[in-house]
Amino acid sequence: MNSRTFERFMILLRRELWESNRLFIASPVVLAGLILVAMLWALLQIPEPMKRQAIQQMETYLQGVSPFQVMPVFMAPAIPFVIVLYVCAVIYLVNALYHDRRDSSILFWQSMPVSNLATVLSKVVTVCFLAPLFAALACGVLILFSVTAISVLAASYDSVIAGFWSLLGAGLYSILLVYLTSVLGALWLFPTIGWILLFSAYVKSLPYLWTFGAFILLLFMEDLVFGTQFLANWVESRTSNYNYIVFSVGDFFQRLLSYDMLIGVAFGAVLLVGAVNMRRFAD
Repeated sequence: MNSRTFERFMILLRRELWESNRLFIASPVVLAGLILVAMLWALLQIPEPMKRQAIQQMETYLQGVSPFQVMPVFMAPAIPFVIVLYVCAVIYLVNALYHDRRDSSILFWQSMPVSNLATVLSKVVTVCFLAPLFAALACGVLILFSVTAISVLAASYDSVIAGFWSLLGAGLYSILLVYLTSVLGALWLFPTIGWILLFSAYVKSLPYLWTFGAFILLLFMEDLVFGTQFLANWVESRTSNYNYIVFSVGDFFQRLLSYDMLIGVAFGAVLLVGAVNMRRFAD
């Protein structure tokens, strides 16, 4: 990829972020704000004796334990962010190529030296790598606030919980793991991304109905004609979050290079090729 091609691709990415900022930027920011307000309200409602007791119990529990061993606790606030991210990703993907055709902006982009492949890839990069970044950063605000609040509260009761800097390091590391988990989840569900973009590239109306209705019809036809449930079982295996939740960077690369992951990415890539070709015939 030469410098000019790279610059054009970056322009496409900026365009995607500008057009989808409410989904991928505003949504996690608003969610973080709401959770922060809820946390502050709950903290003010808890009586002082209960706060002191909770701090003492936490100090006892964490005594001699590395902060990195309690990483799942730090990652717990990421759950609502990941849920919102996936909901927003589905909305984005269904409309990504469909809106280009509906508002005739596809004619503008086709008049420029930007290929259909680059346009489709910009959608994929946005949903797989950029959107999880904003979700992780918003979640990171909550994690850092929690670490700071716990340390300050503990200090007010003359307690030290694993040291502020140790907790802070664990919190920052958990933000990285939240991002890697989100990216791995997007790649694990890559066939879904390809399937949605395939219909978004060509359907003339009701993209949600076509996208999900066609798949439900395939499930029904497989069961009716062949008496099997291969697709249903495959979907069940793909939607299991245990396949892409990671608690270390090494775990991320191990799952990224797994046989099942590569098969799913390859299948999703075939569907993306279909989306690129379908886009050529768009009105």
